[in-house]
Amino acid sequence: MIRIVTDSTAYFTDKELKEYGITVVPLYVSSSKGIYKERIEISDAEFYRRLKEGEEFGRSQPSTNDFVEAYKPIIENKDEIISVHISAILSGTVNAANAAKELLGTDKITVVDSKSSSVGLLYNVLKAHELIQKGYSREAISVEIEKFHPRVHGYFLPMNIDLLIKGGRISHLQGKITTALKLYFILYMNEGKIDLNKFGRTRNGSKEELLKIAKEVANKRGGFERIDTIYSANGEEGEEFRKRAEEVLGMPVKKYIIGPVLGTHLGTESVGISFITKE
Repeated sequence: MIRIVTDSTAYFTDKELKEYGITVVPLYVSSSKGIYKERIEISDAEFYRRLKEGEEFGRSQPSTNDFVEAYKPIIENKDEIISVHISAILSGTVNAANAAKELLGTDKITVVDSKSSSVGLLYNVLKAHELIQKGYSREAISVEIEKFHPRVHGYFLPMNIDLLIKGGRISHLQGKITTALKLYFILYMNEGKIDLNKFGRTRNGSKEELLKIAKEVANKRGGFERIDTIYSANGEEGEEFRKRAEEVLGMPVKKYIIGPVLGTHLGTESVGISFITKE
């Protein structure tokens, strides 16, 4: 049997984790008060409360030993593993997973770089699950996920760019220009890295622009297969944006909360949209 391992930045719901039987290796957030496993030793609610209070957080990848502990019982059970993770450009998680594979000296593990994060990573994990159900081998699943990447899209709107500057995701010059002109960054996942797509003039206008971009991309790629929205500590705004996405894009839309690790970059009031196109 092939088992799936992923990391905590896929941001599955508890219900989904139980349904799909996925093993999750957590990333870490840290502050002057301690180091915490995401969603295990610090909840989304506690993290955002402390972030709002001004506490500064960093983030780090799982250790090689974290992966050894996750992999070992699966291998000892004579199962195989497809291990799908956050973009290698954004995190060293893929490297830690490969190091654990080498340490265990097994050929029963295939590590896959999703070239994504958050809901985009979740999509890749669900694709792996679908292919396992169809009887694909680990090698074939890895190939199919690579083909799947161009169909996965993610755009997001961080309302506070200071954390992105501190995290090195945008330059100080870009930040100064944006602040001076009172613009909003619309960012997207581009082959595993975060890139600037365009600027927005107003908060509400930028959210509408996210929906416009999604529609334009889908029109060029055969339409939508699935749409989801994301949000951080702004639950009410997140629900409003989800409903607006359903209204504009004409499909059912679910929403997912951004956990602590990506929250260290995106802050407390971000929204975004992820989707799979048919082509």
